[in-house]
Amino acid sequence: MAARFFVDESDLGLGRALGERHDGVVFPGHVDLPEVPRGTLDDEWLRVLGTRRLVVITRDRRIRYRPVEREMWVAHRVRGFVLTGTASQSTADSLGLLDHHWAQLDGLVESEPNGPWMRAVTQAGLRLIDLG
Repeated sequence: MAARFFVDESDLGLGRALGERHDGVVFPGHVDLPEVPRGTLDDEWLRVLGTRRLVVITRDRRIRYRPVEREMWVAHRVRGFVLTGTASQSTADSLGLLDHHWAQLDGLVESEPNGPWMRAVTQAGLRLIDLG
């Protein structure tokens, strides 16, 4: 399996569930991503993902506001999707949302192969997030 998407450690259950439904999904501790063991800090895995050109999927809405992480995202030309809904989502809710938009997510990864970019994923659709 060629890894394409990375689900961060904030929701390993979501990463495992997506991996069962879609090819190419990895997460911290995944056998196909040995350089990102569980417990790897965000600024460390962002470097690895940029190098490997993996696309982030996260529920960490705050990642874009933390200066070090935002700088790493931009410096390593990371691409990714952030589930930004204001309500707390269960893993099943997040999985349903991503499945609903999967074709669009997959299409963006193909049509915009160069980062950095970040998109919010909500029930209403996808929206570009300014990385300023």
